[in-house]
Amino acid sequence: MKLIFFDEAKNDDEYPHYHIGGVCVDETHLAEIEGRINAVAARVFGQCALVRGTELHAAEIFHRKNHFKDWNDFDARVGLFNEIMQILTAPEVMLIDVQINVAKLWATQVPDEVAFMFFCERANDLCKSRDSLGMLIGDRESDRVAERYAATLSGYRAKGTNFEFGRNIANLVDSVHFTHSHLSRFLQLADVYTWLLQFRNRHRGSENPRHRAIFEIWARDDINLSPSKYKEWPQ
Repeated sequence: MKLIFFDEAKNDDEYPHYHIGGVCVDETHLAEIEGRINAVAARVFGQCALVRGTELHAAEIFHRKNHFKDWNDFDARVGLFNEIMQILTAPEVMLIDVQINVAKLWATQVPDEVAFMFFCERANDLCKSRDSLGMLIGDRESDRVAERYAATLSGYRAKGTNFEFGRNIANLVDSVHFTHSHLSRFLQLADVYTWLLQFRNRHRGSENPRHRAIFEIWARDDINLSPSKYKEWPQ
């Protein structure tokens, strides 16, 4: 069984792209990867209990918000990104990258719905390629959103996904499960990965030293955030 934790980065008026990033870990490696993330949290916060005060959020780290507001040393914050990106590079961690170019959608298409459909397809493909079943786990924003995603996946499992070349979703089981991100290190890992996806696309070509600091980590030989499954649409 593979658990697939996902998060989203939404489009806005200044950034017409919608991302879903997924972090997939086989059940046999969950304890090892969780232990690595907990070690980072323990170093940063002095403990690794799953409470709001020990949550690792990429935007808060980079922009020095909430419980990172006293982290005045930018190099220390970059170092934290480096630690987390090393975990994302681990061979036991498989990544899924979905990017929707919102400005190119038809007027009737909703970015999050299209993104989730492609994400389900890619997650299913990943599990199928590994001869495995998978379960989706997301960040709980509201009961309404959770119910909508659960109903959508149920429909895909029953009838396949939309579009002319829709796919059967046979390797994802049960429903989409949701919990608050401060209660899951894996959702925090998905948060960082998804934030990095939009960061790279948003700031591609930037000469801002703070942007370059993240890109320099990404470019190192020991860092590999290449996804196992990828979809950008429409091209």
